[in-house]
Amino acid sequence: MLPLPQLGKSSLASQAFVKGLIQGAIYAGIVIALLFLCLLPLIVKHIRKKQAKKAAAIRAKKSSKVRASQELEMSLKPEEPGKPVVATFSESRILEKQDK
Repeated sequence: MLPLPQLGKSSLASQAFVKGLIQGAIYAGIVIALLFLCLLPLIVKHIRKKQAKKAAAIRAKKSSKVRASQELEMSLKPEEPGKPVVATFSESRILEKQDK
């Protein structure tokens, strides 16, 4: 007689395999979540640094445009030589008397 295949051992082995597979997937998920949580501050720092560089570049570009427009305005209004830009009330009266 031929031996009959034993169903008990093969089903037990497949159950153990499936159980190990599920347990491995759960542990892998936990490890990935912990790694992500540990690396999250570094990721945020990197993103903020990139945004700060972009903002600084935009500010520099805007300030250079503003500076250029201010220089253009200053060149359109030439100052009279010999007259102070800021004068007190008494200085302005003296200068007015000198002009007359």
